[in-house]
Amino acid sequence: GADDLAYVLYTSGSTGTPKGVAVPQGAVARLVRETDYAAFGPNEVSLLMAPLTFDASTFEIWGPLLNGGSLALLPPGEVTLDGLEGALRDFAVTTLWLTAGLFHLVVDERPGALAPLSQLLAGGDVLSPPHVARLRRELTGLRLIDGYGPTENTTFTACGEVGEGEPGAAVPIGRPIANTRLYILDAH
Repeated sequence: GADDLAYVLYTSGSTGTPKGVAVPQGAVARLVRETDYAAFGPNEVSLLMAPLTFDASTFEIWGPLLNGGSLALLPPGEVTLDGLEGALRDFAVTTLWLTAGLFHLVVDERPGALAPLSQLLAGGDVLSPPHVARLRRELTGLRLIDGYGPTENTTFTACGEVGEGEPGAAVPIGRPIANTRLYILDAH
């Protein structure tokens, strides 16, 4: 059932103290079924690039598999820009998730590698407005989605499609994904 355990993932998050996060099956379904932030389905090919110990792998694996899509596996070994570009091309990948740091590196070094994609999700940290602007200029047809959320909420809590934006403006984290509530709290 939805409350049954799917997996336990260990994280230190922002505290620096390791802890286990027990993720129920319903949380995985909330992330990738009947959602509104990304396209999933039989025409989508996702790339599994994240280690299984990183919560992004939940999105990468179950997004395609629970929606009739295809899952491509990044060949083993060190991740390089050549390897990433080759995998995206060779497997006809349409959906990719990158950490903010890797997003910035790819945009700096080889933004054309992302050309096969129809949607790119990036996050886990703040996306740089100049990097977003460069990608928007170079790959105008690519849907860019900023994803935000802690491991405790199963990968994404909020997502938002990133447009041109105002020069130098911060990239917003978006709105709560389907079946999710987002609370903004003050000190009280």
